[in-house]
Amino acid sequence: MKTLTMKYYHNNISPRIIIGSGGTGGHIYPGIAIADELKKKVPKIDILFIGSKNHMEIKEIPKFGYPIEGFSISGGRNKIFSMYGFSLLIELIYSFFLAKNIIKKFRPDLVIGTGGFVSFPTLYAAKINKIPILIQEQNSYPGLTNRIFSRYAKKICVAYEQAKNYFPKEKTILTGNPIRSEILQLPSKKEACIHLGLKIKKPIILSMGGSQGSNRINNAWIKGLDKLIKFNIQLIWQVGKLDIHRIKKNKTSRHSNFILMEYIENIQICYAAADIIVSRAGALTIAETCIIGKPYILIPFPWSSDDHQNKNAKILYDHEAALIIKDEEVENKLVDSTIQLIHDTIMKEKMSKNIFQLGKPKATNDIVNEILQIIL
Repeated sequence: MKTLTMKYYHNNISPRIIIGSGGTGGHIYPGIAIADELKKKVPKIDILFIGSKNHMEIKEIPKFGYPIEGFSISGGRNKIFSMYGFSLLIELIYSFFLAKNIIKKFRPDLVIGTGGFVSFPTLYAAKINKIPILIQEQNSYPGLTNRIFSRYAKKICVAYEQAKNYFPKEKTILTGNPIRSEILQLPSKKEACIHLGLKIKKPIILSMGGSQGSNRINNAWIKGLDKLIKFNIQLIWQVGKLDIHRIKKNKTSRHSNFILMEYIENIQICYAAADIIVSRAGALTIAETCIIGKPYILIPFPWSSDDHQNKNAKILYDHEAALIIKDEEVENKLVDSTIQLIHDTIMKEKMSKNIFQLGKPKATNDIVNEILQIIL
């Protein structure tokens, strides 16, 4: 692959890539990881993101130095069959024409789709304009958009062996999920604790409720804050935008053992500090936790499209790499289960070993190599 990238240096070629990505962090950050690795291998590459003006990508992606074009699309496949179905159809049609104009103006050599309904208009516009497509699927059960466009893709990069069953075998490759480089180079636990103002000798839980936070997970911690204080346990708590003000009003939540965040910007520092991770079963967070190899409690979001979070979680559970707590049981079980795991050294070591074996640290590099083979 070195000779492929060197071709760009010698011939002074500047390839152009569009990445259709958005909706949630689980679709956005894989796109950013791919873009960063492409920039590293081919510095003169020109990358443009396309997403929704109504979702987090419109603010988040520019923070990483990439331009983004946005259109107004407010929902996913769950809205197709609801009372909002007609308005979503209008949004899709309008977004398709916008994406078509963007592609005509930008003239990409390749369009990459990282999943999510937001990428549908971009991939469709690429198909109509006969632009090569590469799909990156994060979940064990692929989303609708990626399943539809897989027949037109040059290559499909999947994160799980199970996902290969839903795509054409001859062009599907198991790579794992792309991981941002900072996750592969975590600071020491001591450095992370100093940065966050936490005590290194006290147990630390990192709790994440997804991009928007989780009301149910938040309620579980609120009920158990006194118990965490009793056991001298620290909590890095990603609360989410909707609950942050409500929880800050709780006097106990302001205890020095707890750090409340609306959204975690310095995720690598929080990962480094944590002894146990609690999160939804989004594919990106799972991939990152497999890389860092820490004990894991999963709480699958029960209304995820095609129930993909339960399917993702089951793979880790079957490998004895994580515990699962059902969403409806969170408020009664989360705090006690976490405290029990913190004090079970044998179980923690077993889970760390098993989850670490599931990690694919070369995923981003492998995906980018597939991209370069298509555009060269």
